[in-house]
Amino acid sequence: PRWPGAAQAAVAAAPRLLVSAAAAADCAAWLTARGFGARPLSLLHAGNKRTLKRGGARGRLGDSKAWPDARWVALLRAMHARVPEAVILLTGTPPEQPWLRRLARASGLAAAQAIGDDLPLPRLLALQARATGMISVDTGPAHSAAALGCPLLVLYGAASAAAWLPRSAQGSPVLWRGGADAGRQRLLETSVEEAVAAWQALPLRTPT
Repeated sequence: PRWPGAAQAAVAAAPRLLVSAAAAADCAAWLTARGFGARPLSLLHAGNKRTLKRGGARGRLGDSKAWPDARWVALLRAMHARVPEAVILLTGTPPEQPWLRRLARASGLAAAQAIGDDLPLPRLLALQARATGMISVDTGPAHSAAALGCPLLVLYGAASAAAWLPRSAQGSPVLWRGGADAGRQRLLETSVEEAVAAWQALPLRTPT
């Protein structure tokens, strides 16, 4: 190897994450306060660090993970059709919240709820630990979802799934679509029909 540890780094090592008892209790109380109670949860993480630029404008230029809003809306409806009893939480950051809210409203689904303005990291992890499944662009929360055993569909822009696919120490399913390994350079090249088919094929976790 060219540097110490290179051979070891080439060996796939699945990370493990644990949710603290305090975070789990906070999450349960938060779900109850929101009126979600014991309903199953599905998660959608559509944004990444390039989603928003200064001034609140959507950052399309240079964002290989950008997808038209209409496709996200169609995906939300497909998620609901598969698990109609579930609450679909649109996760993200506070600056993304207006966009996430627009997606939720455009879906016409009461079950679709944007929570980017009320999502500290411990709560996100606790939600991932109990969700039936998650769809995410290739970004950090995808990796934490897999590490917590959440069934996952990752949508890639230009990156390689072979290099960046999240790994699960619990053996939970991780599917991917798009990216360099599919000969694509932008998420825009992945159709919503392909993403929906992958979601329908993803084995989901029994609600907890």
